[in-house]
Amino acid sequence: MAINLPSLVSQLITPDLINRVATAVGIDPALAQKLVGAAIPAVLGAFASEASDPEGAKSISDLISNQDPTMLDNLIAGVNSGNASALAGGTGVLGSLLGPEGLGQLASVVGQATGAPQQAANAVLGLVGPAVVGAISNQPPENWQDGAAVANLFEGEKKAIASALPASLAAALNDSGFLQGFESSVTGAFKTTTSTLGSAAGAATSTLGSAASTLGSAASTLDPRPTPGPAPQPKPTPVFPPPAQSGGGMNWLYIIIALVIVAGIAWYVWHKRQEAAPAAPATSGQIEMTVSPRMVG
Repeated sequence: MAINLPSLVSQLITPDLINRVATAVGIDPALAQKLVGAAIPAVLGAFASEASDPEGAKSISDLISNQDPTMLDNLIAGVNSGNASALAGGTGVLGSLLGPEGLGQLASVVGQATGAPQQAANAVLGLVGPAVVGAISNQPPENWQDGAAVANLFEGEKKAIASALPASLAAALNDSGFLQGFESSVTGAFKTTTSTLGSAAGAATSTLGSAASTLGSAASTLDPRPTPGPAPQPKPTPVFPPPAQSGGGMNWLYIIIALVIVAGIAWYVWHKRQEAAPAAPATSGQIEMTVSPRMVG
């Protein structure tokens, strides 16, 4: 019979305790709340994965049987008093089950999924691990007294754990090997959750694309500005043939000589015309005398 372990563990970690953890770790309370909400199903998923193997189930049974019944109460009292080292001590619970490397990998996955520093994720796991053990130990012994009982317990809890896992975190845990044998035991609930969220994301993307296309068409229809015509083509620039090359300085010399010749001819003609013209008659009544050279002197 399922007892909903995610809900039981969440009841042990109160909002006030989460705020005190945030202060002890040095992170925002909202981030601490998100971190705890992801760590609870992540740790339970790791327990369920271990319980799917007979040897792992036996290890969980031994862990619960040998655990100090006052461990969780002492840890909570230490956190309430501001003792952050109490969280570091709590990580030994998960470390004894997963090993130091597995604990570090789990903290890395949870931290990346929530955007929290790995150090903060590791500290929160130091609270969640003992809370999970405490929640199980509060159940009747027939639920955890041996490996078979532990295997049956987590077999019935896998659906609740899968429902509590965010899709992105579940995929990361599965890739890291913390959910081995988890999907088949939950009759597809884990795959259905991931597939449903993926389909919803795809549908949302398609809907947004259609809306954007519709708005674009509407904007084009409502635009009062005329549709611009084709851009005018520039007129070709006429190409004139290059001017004839001049003959250089000799051509100017020829022109000057020709002008001098023409001027000389014109002066010669004009002078001859002046010599050929008859002398005008005297109008003063005097007789013009022709002076002979003999009369001079």
